[in-house]
Amino acid sequence: MSELTVFCTTYNTGLQGSLAQEQDLASWLIPVLHETTQENYNQLPDIYAIGVEELLPLHLACELPILFRQLTSVAGLSFGVLVALTDRIESILSAHATSISPGREPERFRLVSRTSRVGVALWVFAREKTTQGRLGKAVTSSVGLWRLGLGNKSAYNTILSSLIFYPGDALAHPVQPFQTSHLFIMGDLNYRLTKLPKAGVYPTENGATKDLIALEREREALVSLDTLKHEQNLGNVFGGMREGDLTRFAPTYKRVVGQVEGYSKKRIPGWTDRILFASHTDPAELYSPNAPETPSSTTQITQFNSAPELTISDHKPVYMVATLPPVRHDAASPSLAPVLPPPPPPSRPRPAARPREELIFWDIVGSVLDRLIGWPWTLLVLLGFGNEKAGMGVSAFLALIWGVWWSGVFSGSA
Repeated sequence: MSELTVFCTTYNTGLQGSLAQEQDLASWLIPVLHETTQENYNQLPDIYAIGVEELLPLHLACELPILFRQLTSVAGLSFGVLVALTDRIESILSAHATSISPGREPERFRLVSRTSRVGVALWVFAREKTTQGRLGKAVTSSVGLWRLGLGNKSAYNTILSSLIFYPGDALAHPVQPFQTSHLFIMGDLNYRLTKLPKAGVYPTENGATKDLIALEREREALVSLDTLKHEQNLGNVFGGMREGDLTRFAPTYKRVVGQVEGYSKKRIPGWTDRILFASHTDPAELYSPNAPETPSSTTQITQFNSAPELTISDHKPVYMVATLPPVRHDAASPSLAPVLPPPPPPSRPRPAARPREELIFWDIVGSVLDRLIGWPWTLLVLLGFGNEKAGMGVSAFLALIWGVWWSGVFSGSA
């Protein structure tokens, strides 16, 4: 079989998802539109994996109090935005594929899987023309990672031990995230720089105010202050995983909303938005401090960058295009496919899976607590205690619920 190209992206919308326009989504998901060469323009991934954090329902107006926007996700009211965004993303990807197809032959990206937990969502789309007959049945799982199973925090080791994919049509036995041929982890991981750059100098997106050599040196100095790299070198997190060259773009947080450039002076900046991955074909030396050039026999990064032109959030999206090597075996099922090797020293051993009964218990507790906390708080903010600016009123609340239900009914019958 031929190689597969995967587009992975992560974006913390900063609870401002309702402000995203069609051109914002296109700039984010089709960054090659900004390329000047026809060669890059005509590159089209086979698979799109799109991750979003701090998702905001589209039914909510942008002027609502920020507390309300946070609580609606906890209350479980973000279903409507998942449906709306699914249709919009599928339309954008399919239209672009058709526009660059020889003879403008109609092309289509189809939804492979969609899942969400509180304000975090993931979509996977596949190009029908190149993936037909090559993709098995999707299996999804989620886990609450904060105290008592609440869904608004995360921890890497907890994910490895608690995010379990159970047997079904596509799996013969329970599988942990690292028991796979290719693993991609992306999201707002919240890693910052250890300190501010010297003399309070903040990085820039491009060479408009300085030459490219100075810009590259500045970013190299910043990477040396990255706390994720530091923890990874100590073997504490993300053992046996790699990522693209961070000097390709400026730290993605904390940016000034509404501006392409600029950082908030109230936070230490950092590359909080990350995409890490590993393949079973990766040689062990790729994870050493002085890693050699990536051999052609394993996964290659062909694009790695951010999309600074999106300004609705205090984060910038990050995207990566990776080419997976051709399959070199005839596995009878995914459970027999090659898996990732153990992480090299000094990484910690990967944790064992937690008992299923324990995970089910905490999943129920966490989901109930999400609603018990989210709904009352949402109602209090909606009513506003008589505060005209804070409260929406009962009629607006009922309109919100109707909008979520209505979009769900029509998406289910489409």
